[in-house]
Amino acid sequence: MHGSRDIVEQALAGIMPQRTPIFDLFANDAVVEHFAGVALTGDDDEAVVKAAAARGLDATRSLTAPNPELTRSTDPAGNVRVAHRWTSWLEKHAYDNVDDWARWMKDYLERAQNGSLGAGRLAFNEPDCSDEQQRQLREQQQQYLQTLNGTVNIFCTPATALNALVGTLGLEIISFLWIDYRDLLLQWIRLYRRETLNYIKVAGHEQTSPLAMIYSDIAYKNGPMFSGEMLKQMGFWEELEQITAACHDQGLKVVFHSDGNIMCLLDNLVAVGVDGLNPIEKAAGMDAYEIRRRFAELTIVGGIDVTNLLRCGSADEICRETRRFISEVGAEGRLLIGSTTEVGDDIPLENYLAFHDEVLR
Repeated sequence: MHGSRDIVEQALAGIMPQRTPIFDLFANDAVVEHFAGVALTGDDDEAVVKAAAARGLDATRSLTAPNPELTRSTDPAGNVRVAHRWTSWLEKHAYDNVDDWARWMKDYLERAQNGSLGAGRLAFNEPDCSDEQQRQLREQQQQYLQTLNGTVNIFCTPATALNALVGTLGLEIISFLWIDYRDLLLQWIRLYRRETLNYIKVAGHEQTSPLAMIYSDIAYKNGPMFSGEMLKQMGFWEELEQITAACHDQGLKVVFHSDGNIMCLLDNLVAVGVDGLNPIEKAAGMDAYEIRRRFAELTIVGGIDVTNLLRCGSADEICRETRRFISEVGAEGRLLIGSTTEVGDDIPLENYLAFHDEVLR
């Protein structure tokens, strides 16, 4: 929306903007069509999604057109993934046992060492770029932004190695690797980290976006997937500190993204230097009001319950919570308000508009 970057930067700096900026992901036919003013027909749905974001959001981290048909694809690790409409899921792992995954991991490391990974990389990787190539990449980002009418798009979205492992191998295999092939697992983590740091230098440009978002889904609804000691031994906090520092070197504020309940990890996250948190999943026990009381310096990105309130609440309930959230959590800026994950197809249009209109008021 027009003027979005200014109010986003004010909020990030701890200045109460003229209005609270709205951050979200649109994955809802009715919401997209409402803000775009045209239907999703399958002809140029990407343009429709961009138009919706340009008119309805101040910031977003992903603009993806819906898949009109169910499609299957194979990822670089050999997993079969399915996509349909606004969602996707892993249908079948490439391997069923830890020994096969260990052989895959060894092969991956060997190919990385001799430079033959190519399209088989799992990291968001770009080759080292010349100054001219960097300039061209910035121009591509600027051209993309021109289609969004001022809406901030987060281009720099590094992931931790643990996030990549969970999404590729699954928790059970990671646990077995940790016991039976620990050195191999740690080698792979270090390689992924190097590629991630290289990616940040390529994708992170303050001129095009003031924000980076680190992907790292490491929690269930009742707490972290891994013990504190295991995270430490895996080098998770060291990696996160390096990623954060690399983003800061590019002039970016850093938001850490994890679904689930990470309340017990907040001190660690602040210690490594992250500037904000997303999505603050209330249904998992995250408490944005407590976070604000404890950490005045953190930017809250998200925070409005999508599991119950936006899906099932009344307009009055939604407006009342939105007003309270802005008043208490965003009293001194440092708030990009939005849903606690994304605006999915299960959110009634009238409920989302009650929230959206209240923020604009």
